[in-house]
Amino acid sequence: MKRLLIICGLVLAGMSVLAAPKLVYNGDTLEWNNSWQKRQCGTLDIEKNIIEVSGIACSRVTPGYIWMQSDETVKYIIATTEKGDERACKVNFTKNIRWDWEDMSGGVYNDVNYLFIGAFGDNDETDGEYSVVYFEEPAIDPVNAPEVTVTPNRIKYVYPDGKKHNNEALMYDNLTSEIYIITKVYYDVCQVFRLPFRLDYGDEVQTLEYICDLGVKSDLGSGSKPYKGFHLVTAADISPDGKYILIKNHNNIVATYCWVLYWERQEGESVADAVKRQPQPIRAYNTYEWQGEAICWLDDDTFYTTSDADDGNPPIYKFTRKWGAGVEDITYEQENKLVMIGNVLYVRTDKGLYSLDGRKVQ
Repeated sequence: MKRLLIICGLVLAGMSVLAAPKLVYNGDTLEWNNSWQKRQCGTLDIEKNIIEVSGIACSRVTPGYIWMQSDETVKYIIATTEKGDERACKVNFTKNIRWDWEDMSGGVYNDVNYLFIGAFGDNDETDGEYSVVYFEEPAIDPVNAPEVTVTPNRIKYVYPDGKKHNNEALMYDNLTSEIYIITKVYYDVCQVFRLPFRLDYGDEVQTLEYICDLGVKSDLGSGSKPYKGFHLVTAADISPDGKYILIKNHNNIVATYCWVLYWERQEGESVADAVKRQPQPIRAYNTYEWQGEAICWLDDDTFYTTSDADDGNPPIYKFTRKWGAGVEDITYEQENKLVMIGNVLYVRTDKGLYSLDGRKVQ
C-alpha cells in the first residue's frame, strides 16, 4: 500500500513533466535525452566584451577561453572565460568583410586550428552574397597581446536551388573537413547544406550541396500555433572528435518551444547521414533563453550556450553530461528518488538515471 501511495504521489508530482511540450519530428514524438545537467557558469558583461552574441567557439589554441562574435555592427571578435566578466582578447581584421555574422565554429585542417564565421545572415532574403570567413586561430595572451589583428579569408557560395536564404547556423566536422550550413526559416522547414573546406577556393563561388530537411512541414502546427515545430534554427556545433552533434533553435513567441537537438554519430557514419536520423531533445535545455543564438562544444561531456540579448547582460550556461555508476552499484536503499518521465517511472541517483530494473538510461 505504501509503495502504491508513493507511486501515486509521484504521478501527481510528475504532471509538470508530462505537461512540458514534446517535439513532433518527422512524424514521431521525440523522447527527452536526460543525460545532461545545466548550470549558469557566468554572465556576459557586454560593456567589457561584446553585444548581441550570435556565435561562440571554445578556443583550441588557448584552452579556458571562449571566442564570441556579434551580429551587430562591431567588426571584431573577442575572447572571454566562461565567467564572461572580462575581455581577454580582441581580434580585428585587415579587410572589410560582408557583415551580418550569425555563427562561429572552430576546427582543425592540416593540423592548423581555424575559426570559421558564417557571414550569411539575410533576414529579408534580399542580399544573396553569402560566405564563410575563416582564419588561423590566434593565441590568447591577455597581458601581452590583449588586441591582435588577423587577415581573414572567405569562401563565397550560392545555394543549389538558385534562391536566397537566411542562415544562422554553421558547424565544422574535424573528421571530414566539411562545413555544414543550416538555414533559418520562420514557421517552415530549415535545410542542411554541406561545403567541403579547402584553402584554394580563392574568389571562385561555390555551390552548396543540399543534405536534408530538419523535420517536415506538417510538424509545424496550423492556425494559431505555428510555433510548435522545429524551425528558426540559430546555432549548431560538432564535438571536436566528431562524435556528437548539436543543433538548436529559438522561439521568442512561446519560450517552451525551444530545443537543443542531439545526435550521437555512429562509427563510420557521416554527419549528413546522422542528421537524417531522429534526434533527441536535451531536456536540461528546455527553458527560456531569450534570443538563444549560440552553442559550442568544449569536449564530449561539456557544451555552452548564451544568447543574443541586447537589453542586458545575458547568462552563459554550461551543460555537463551526467555519467552514472554501473548496474552493480545501484541499491534502492540509497537516497534515490523515483521520477516519472512521460508515463515511465525511473530511479534518479546522484550518479545518473536508471530504469526500475537497474539499467542506466542514456
